[in-house]
Amino acid sequence: MAMVVSRLSLYLALPILLLAIWSGDEPGQRWVLMILLGVLWLGQVADIHQWHRTSRWLLIPAGILTLAIIASFLIGEDWLSVDVWQHWLDYLPGNWELFRSRPPILALCMVFGLILNVLLLSRLGLGSPILLLLVTMGGIWLSYRSLTAPPEYASNMTGVPLPILTALWLFWIAQCLPLLPTIRRYWRQVLPPLTVGGLIALLAMVSWQEQRQTDNRRLYDLTASEGNNIATMLASETASHLKAIRRFTSFWNMLGHVPTRSEWEQQAKLYHDDFGYFRNIAFIDLDGTVIRVYPLRGNQSVLGVNLYATDSQSRDALERPLVYGIEGQTGIVDFIQGGRGVISYLPVRDVVDGTLRGAVGMVVSVDKLLNSLLAQTDNQDRAVTLSGNDQLYFHYGPLGNLSNWRYQQTVALGTDRLTLSVRPSLQWLQANHDRLPEITLIFGILLAYLLHIVFYIYRRLKYQHRLASQANVSLREEIKERERLQQEIEWIARHDELTQLPNRRELLRWMDDYRDPLPLALLICDLDHFKSVNDHFGHLEGDRYLRTIAQRCRLPVERAGGMFARYGGEEFVACLPHCDRQTAGEIAEVLRRAVSESGLVLPGDEPVTLSIGVSITEALPLHRDRIFQAADDSLYRAKQGGRNRVVLAEAI
Repeated sequence: MAMVVSRLSLYLALPILLLAIWSGDEPGQRWVLMILLGVLWLGQVADIHQWHRTSRWLLIPAGILTLAIIASFLIGEDWLSVDVWQHWLDYLPGNWELFRSRPPILALCMVFGLILNVLLLSRLGLGSPILLLLVTMGGIWLSYRSLTAPPEYASNMTGVPLPILTALWLFWIAQCLPLLPTIRRYWRQVLPPLTVGGLIALLAMVSWQEQRQTDNRRLYDLTASEGNNIATMLASETASHLKAIRRFTSFWNMLGHVPTRSEWEQQAKLYHDDFGYFRNIAFIDLDGTVIRVYPLRGNQSVLGVNLYATDSQSRDALERPLVYGIEGQTGIVDFIQGGRGVISYLPVRDVVDGTLRGAVGMVVSVDKLLNSLLAQTDNQDRAVTLSGNDQLYFHYGPLGNLSNWRYQQTVALGTDRLTLSVRPSLQWLQANHDRLPEITLIFGILLAYLLHIVFYIYRRLKYQHRLASQANVSLREEIKERERLQQEIEWIARHDELTQLPNRRELLRWMDDYRDPLPLALLICDLDHFKSVNDHFGHLEGDRYLRTIAQRCRLPVERAGGMFARYGGEEFVACLPHCDRQTAGEIAEVLRRAVSESGLVLPGDEPVTLSIGVSITEALPLHRDRIFQAADDSLYRAKQGGRNRVVLAEAI
């Protein structure tokens, strides 16, 4: 069932990917992801059909391309500038722009993780579980960013189109489901290293996000600082030219008459040259008519115009100096001669009697004023606008490829309160954003993967070592058991199982191995009438008789340094090295008494007795057959002599 769902997810990913083609015409990140995911789809299908070589030929170049795009986030501006990256993109057909063409780094990490997992054939030992976990964590964060508004002051793309996101999750399902049975089987080995790797990756992602937000705020603060600087310069420049025009007006107050044309041009030229953004400086009589203007070029249409009649926008400001004798100022108005700006009116009066003689009009062009100020700053990559009353009065800088956020500040220009906006370009954001957050993310993910591999291999080796140790212990125990069984088999082969005495084979081996045994005594012992015991009492009772006799007779023989063995049936043999004739007879007698005094009885309540034949050998070489034959002959004579006796043969 898991394999069916896995293949269904994989085949479903292709039509969903094709949906992303219809989301727009301009090249963007979806085109890059479409290419990478399309190759991944082909490689994964080839892998399913066991065409591993074809899969590698497809996926290795795709993985290298993905790493190259990831590297563009990490390489510093001093090493490879944004302009160089953009220059390379310009060779591609279409309008490829770096900011919009480069997918989010988490999307690239997900694609590379999926590619690498297919190349590694989803093996536990090569880190497939941690790869799929990293893809899961990246997918969750990418889904959040794709389905919500971008973060404040974002300097990179943070989300992907919904079809691309859906396809990524389908690829993940297609790779994850076949691996689940293996993970369930070896979960004790996989879970601890997977937990360690996951925590490291989570820490790296949190650190990356915090650093990225800090860097975004830094870029915003740079933009805000530039906006504040422009606003300060504007306020300072406005105050400066007002102060200058007041000095200019005071000169005409002291002159005491309406200035002539030459006088006006001579004095006005000095101020106009100092403040190049002045559109003109005019003298207006008490009727509101412009009778003097400098410079005349470009302002001929103003000369002789009655401002009360033609300029309704500045009428209130003009009445203040001409009627009330105080300064007046307009907001941004449209000039009669074209253009926009602010006009300041200052009253001219006789210093002797205070009689009003007219007013000085200072016409400031907004465009020239702001252009002169911005020329003193580096604002080529930022758009500066001045707006108010639902109108845009001024724009400076690029028109397109701008960020989706801006810095705004209210400034005063004349009587208007206007909004000064500074909006950075995407290229400026790319060039000035810090690479450290992405480096933290990539190296954190790499560290998580490597720690998982090392920890997994360590636990795997530890498990194998434990199995080997257990196998060694089992092997040692088996060897010991085999040795014990071998010894038991060897013991059984050399001993009589009933009486625990050495058997005939062991006796003969012992005699052959014993060096310099002379004189050697051999005693053949035979229980008298023992058949009647078995017939009357049964074989179990007969076996008990044999065990009792064996225990009572072996001690005297072994104490003398010999061997007491069961020779067969009710016959026993004692072999005594370094035992002369007298000692052999004494030991034989001890054995005979030990049996008769054992308390064992025959069916007629008579005690069990023992007949013993003894042979003595005092010269080499030993002839084992002759020794046994002599002892057997002695035993025969003992039986013939009435049993329950010891008969010694002549020395051989």
